[in-house]
Amino acid sequence: MDAVRVVRNGDQTLAIFMRKGLPVEGARFVTSQQDALQLGLFDRPEGYRVAAHRHLDVLAEKRVGAEFLYIESGEVQVTVFDDVWQVMAEETVRAGDALLFLAGGHQIEMLKPTRFFEVKQGPYPGDAHAKVFRDAS
Repeated sequence: MDAVRVVRNGDQTLAIFMRKGLPVEGARFVTSQQDALQLGLFDRPEGYRVAAHRHLDVLAEKRVGAEFLYIESGEVQVTVFDDVWQVMAEETVRAGDALLFLAGGHQIEMLKPTRFFEVKQGPYPGDAHAKVFRDAS
């Protein structure tokens, strides 16, 4: 896999995979400004300072269930689906890699004992109100 793999269904971005060691000079965003969750990687020299700031509330017209995963240790098999459960991509993700789900569906299988961070928009209303499962009857 390349350092960045973008999985699309037409003009819709479903997922973005990022390998450990992704090259960056200064700042590199892998998302577009229109994506529901923004993801960038920064490589700054010693002494670089981000000016003191705070973020303003921005009204979002639509909440999307975007998720960011960072694999700290282990190995997982990720399958990305479109909205009708057609497989769009399969990728093995290892320690140090990261991925961003923006649309469609996904499945994650642990191939080794795995520790990962997950970041998503809150508050979380629980599975019954936030997820549709493929094999649900």
